[in-house]
Amino acid sequence: MKIQLFTPRGSLILGLLVFVNILNFLDRLLPSILVEAIRRDLKLSDTQIGLMGGVAFAVVYSFGSIWLARVADRRSPRTVISISLAFWSIATAFSGLAQNFVHLLLARSSVAAGEAGSTPSGHSLIARIFPDSSRSMAMAIFSLGVPIGATLGLSLGGWINDALNWRAAFFIAGIPGLIIAALIRFVIPDPSRASHGQSSVGGFFDAMHLLFAKRSFRHMAIASSLFAIGSYAMNVFAAAFLIRIHHVTAAQAGLLFGLAFGLGGLLGTFSGGALGDWLGRRDVRWRQGVPAVGLALSAPTALVAFLAPNLAVSVAGLIGVYLFGLMYLAPTFAAAQSLVADEMRATVSGVLLFCLTLVGATIGPLLVGVLSDTFAPRYGASALRYALSLMPITMIWSALHFALAARALPADLAPQER
Repeated sequence: MKIQLFTPRGSLILGLLVFVNILNFLDRLLPSILVEAIRRDLKLSDTQIGLMGGVAFAVVYSFGSIWLARVADRRSPRTVISISLAFWSIATAFSGLAQNFVHLLLARSSVAAGEAGSTPSGHSLIARIFPDSSRSMAMAIFSLGVPIGATLGLSLGGWINDALNWRAAFFIAGIPGLIIAALIRFVIPDPSRASHGQSSVGGFFDAMHLLFAKRSFRHMAIASSLFAIGSYAMNVFAAAFLIRIHHVTAAQAGLLFGLAFGLGGLLGTFSGGALGDWLGRRDVRWRQGVPAVGLALSAPTALVAFLAPNLAVSVAGLIGVYLFGLMYLAPTFAAAQSLVADEMRATVSGVLLFCLTLVGATIGPLLVGVLSDTFAPRYGASALRYALSLMPITMIWSALHFALAARALPADLAPQER
């Protein structure tokens, strides 16, 4: 039986899931504000930072998200999300014990393994617990955990680093997740009990064939992946950019980047979900048309963010990047959920996350790190600025594929609505 979204029980369940998503992105973005302190302490290069924050995290997260999504669909999304949260919280605390690059790489890879079970299971629970009429809004509210978690991770991480050190920031960040993981078992119902053993989908390859046979889903996956190249690069290096180019402290960089990600992300995530619902009721193509427009607008604001000589203008540009860029989040995952039945709720989100994480987090931070190191002999501290300024190319390319997904969506939704 479905639970209404804005009832006391529905609000409690969604609120707890939002808290999980906050911790997901708090722990994920925390190293971004600690980059300079970690780099100096462990004597790392920008290329190593890109590997740690990008490639290692992406490979583990992307493959883990596929596997854990299938486990959640076949077993219990509630159990997967609870165990995953406890695991990555412990791994976050252990990141503070790293003595060299290899230690840090292993710790962050473990965080990625745990976080891989969070978003697909969260999307599955939302789709199964709440009615279709409020799914996009529930998905948008859940997605608010992204900018809120990023803001807390960046601002609190910078403050703790300046007050204590980067190791203490990791230790402190790991504690809340263990408490929330226990609460999940008692508050969130287990919808898998009602549908266990009723799956009409075969094995893994059958599920993949079913998804990628849909043209709209193929374009969603490509578009999300292209956007992720630029967004993951910015997530890893934007705070370092503010420190090197605009000469702010780690705490100031955390506050400013947290403001940009938080304010822009909150407005973009919520408005993307609201516009996707409102316009989508008039023409279903707007469910992906909204992300297409958002990504097209994010590219020029990114150029302003990284090329502006003034700190205030640069931060305003970052706000615009996240405002327009994150308009894709709720409409895209909500549209993807509409393409499948209950037995593939977590899987469809897991596959999207696999694509955007493996491509985006692998290519983006590493590419910017390598370009920054390559440009450094000629441009010095400005090398990072010019490396980041190339990322809007991927945003324009992403907008094109979101537009193509919008064109294909009506035909792919028709069989689901029969």
